[in-house]
Amino acid sequence: MPLSDGMPEESKAPNQKGTASRTRLSRWHRPLWWLNVAAVAVLLLTYLAPHVSPGTAWPLMLLAFSYPYQLLLHGFLLLWWLVFRRKRMLLTGLALLLGWGHVGDHIGFFGRSSMPDDVTGAPVKLMSWNVRLFDLYNWDGNERTRDAIFRVLHKQSPGILCLQEYFQSSDKRYFRTREALAREFGFVGMHEHFTFAARNDQHFGISTWSRHPIVGKGNVDFGRRTNNVCIWSDIAIGDDTIRVYNAHLSSYHFGDEDYRFIAELDADTQADSLKSGSWRILMRLKEGAIHRADEARLIAAHMAHCPYPAVFCGDINDVPMSYAYHLLRNDMDDAFHESGRGMGGTYVGDLPRLRIDHILHDEAIASWSFRTLPDELSDHLPITAEIAVR
Repeated sequence: MPLSDGMPEESKAPNQKGTASRTRLSRWHRPLWWLNVAAVAVLLLTYLAPHVSPGTAWPLMLLAFSYPYQLLLHGFLLLWWLVFRRKRMLLTGLALLLGWGHVGDHIGFFGRSSMPDDVTGAPVKLMSWNVRLFDLYNWDGNERTRDAIFRVLHKQSPGILCLQEYFQSSDKRYFRTREALAREFGFVGMHEHFTFAARNDQHFGISTWSRHPIVGKGNVDFGRRTNNVCIWSDIAIGDDTIRVYNAHLSSYHFGDEDYRFIAELDADTQADSLKSGSWRILMRLKEGAIHRADEARLIAAHMAHCPYPAVFCGDINDVPMSYAYHLLRNDMDDAFHESGRGMGGTYVGDLPRLRIDHILHDEAIASWSFRTLPDELSDHLPITAEIAVR
């Protein structure tokens, strides 16, 4: 006997099964869709980070640091919707297109390894590296680290070398960095600036070395007592003169207690400890971001009046989506954007690997063959690029 709706019982069962199957699938799609909506909202807020001072809205700084991981999430969502619901790719696709210029600052797709045709000046390899005092306080292994750093320098053979967290002492108990660099690499120009001195003639600071003459030098005054610094060196390369800014901007000022909190963080962490430790770290991040913004503003103002084509390099402790980076870059090109590959992360400490070391340059200078080297001899990786005047 036929059923009341006129459909045979055999044909109804498969249809009910198919409907149930589609219902089960939608249970996956619904939470992912709302995750997608929330992720797009966060991404749109992140686009404000380069344009809003940390002094006004410092939480945007946290979103700036998360941007590479936001890209990974949106990449996953695009692939998911491509397979299951192609029309839903539109939301993430439009959000990424809106900020497409930022993607190239974080991911290098096509690294250029040949010199551009419009170069007129002599090419020179520029290298920047925060060497963490050549591992001075690792009493059992600092000689091995120092020797390994020098092997990297010999292999790369830079024409201009910018070092941050530089150490020099004339005391025989310590490695005499100045004499070794001048002797082993043929540098004829040297610019050192120290922000702190200790007993036994120990000096800590920053330095720029060149195989070409340094014809002028100075520093950017930050207007406060700080261990952070930016120096500038006018370097004559053939018939051209360029100005190289070498900077180390304010860090997070994490102490041993903060790193211990991060290392021991797990599901069993007490609520009070979690609250106090997290708040302490957030306040350190906020303070560092505000200081870096002030320092970057002063450097950018100084570069605006530079009489020569300028190159900026160093450890700015900030990512490309940050306000400080935005101030420094302004109309300059980023060597990583021009010829880098991959994600280019340079920090190898306890926090996630991020690109906080940079080489920027005027449009009057060309760059190519940008590389982030794999040598983990400090808490920063060295970066190099070939540069020349157009």
